[in-house]
Amino acid sequence: MTWGAASVPALLLAWLLGCWVVLQHPRTDEPSRSDALFVLGPPDRTRLAEAQRLMDAGIAPVLVIAVPGAGDLGDDSGPVYYTRAQQVCAAEPAYEVICFRPDPSTTQGEALQLRELSRQRGWDHVSALTYRQHVTRSRLILERCYAGELDVLAFDYPELPRGLLREFAYQSGGFAKAWVTPGCDQQLPWRPKSRD
Repeated sequence: MTWGAASVPALLLAWLLGCWVVLQHPRTDEPSRSDALFVLGPPDRTRLAEAQRLMDAGIAPVLVIAVPGAGDLGDDSGPVYYTRAQQVCAAEPAYEVICFRPDPSTTQGEALQLRELSRQRGWDHVSALTYRQHVTRSRLILERCYAGELDVLAFDYPELPRGLLREFAYQSGGFAKAWVTPGCDQQLPWRPKSRD
């Protein structure tokens, strides 16, 4: 076996171990009282149930929900979870609910909206909610745009929608994109923000 042939399995093993540590066992925060609970999209059943549980426990007076790629929030033609999001967005619970469509429809677009809302409302402590394998990358991107105290909370899906290996590949691609687009506003030239 040549050195080149032996290095491919070694690199694959190193990648898998790195993903296992960074994505399966990320640094997460304990829920604490904050100015807002910022739910990164898409707003599927598991994510919304966890957000509502946290809001019912009094984590924040404002619930912010990213609804990426759904067109207008009144559009019923999208996936089922957009319908669920519409129900939450249209409800009148004991707390304020803000729903928005990120632009671009990525974690970076969500981070840009967090920056804007925190400036408008004077938020200095925000809790962000996402699934476990997205925590580390979310923290990296959100901290580029938001200077306040940030707690990143995790939930687990009963089964990952993409499966574990596909999720590792997807998140690895996301980290590569984050590496070539440092800062809050920098974007890939072929995927610019669609509006000001």
